Amino acid sequence: MSYTSTIMAPGGRRALSATVMMSVEDTVVTCAEALIEDTSAWAALLPAGAETQLGLDEVQALLLAAWESAAETLPDAVVDPARMQWSAPPTTELRLSGEGPHDQPSPGLGTLIDLEALGPGEEGIRPEMAITITRSPIMHRRERQAVLRRALVHMTRHFGYVWAEEELL
Repeated sequence: MSYTSTIMAPGGRRALSATVMMSVEDTVVTCAEALIEDTSAWAALLPAGAETQLGLDEVQALLLAAWESAAETLPDAVVDPARMQWSAPPTTELRLSGEGPHDQPSPGLGTLIDLEALGPGEEGIRPEMAITITRSPIMHRRERQAVLRRALVHMTRHFGYVWAEEELL
């Protein structure tokens, strides 16, 4: 099952969409995604002079909401978490990616996310960064936020932002 919500810009252009998906067979697989579909359509929805790049605080809020949706909200719809039995260590992948039409180069993450606070890096050309977290998906919000911050620091360091620290997020 899946659910998608889309924000349309004037002229019917898709600006932003958010999707949650779940598959239940032998295992439960969930996914939550937010997608900037058209940066110019998104800019048309914002107040004049507003920045279209996401700040690191917005990236954290977005990843936290997606992680909570995929790890808790969707599985709660089909199974009692207290009765779950793991068939393998539970994993969560957090991914930031800049994608575009297949016949055009992908935009660098630095065009979509303001990464300057992390120090020098490859922000202009890197199209994606990801990290996999192996940990029970059931945790309190503060714990999830702390794990998310540590994961973001680890991820950004691994992808070239060697000066990244939690205090910079």
